[in-house]
Amino acid sequence: MQQQWYSVRSVFKLPGAPDGQRPALFEERVVIFRAASPEQALEKGRAEAKRYAESETQPRMLAHIVVFSTWEEELTEGLEVWSCLRKIEISDEEFLDRIYEGEQIGLRHLE
Repeated sequence: MQQQWYSVRSVFKLPGAPDGQRPALFEERVVIFRAASPEQALEKGRAEAKRYAESETQPRMLAHIVVFSTWEEELTEGLEVWSCLRKIEISDEEFLDRIYEGEQIGLRHLE
């Protein structure tokens, strides 16, 4: 079976510093893999996430891992590597506040 590119999103909780100097944080990671199927990409993503969870910062992997297919043969500049659609009937501002509350890095914080 021909392989294609997939991105896999996983979610982690990084522990805060015992002295309280650094708060606990949630981290969403998106990594890419070549795989023959979404299931194979998920397995690769799960294995990578487990390795990441064993890193120095010891993040705890949460029960959330999702695969997205790029449908493209080659990775190129501007290629969409992740997309998530949510059906929530709230205002634009409430959506941004609820979904991205506490986000540390992003263009929204540069405005």
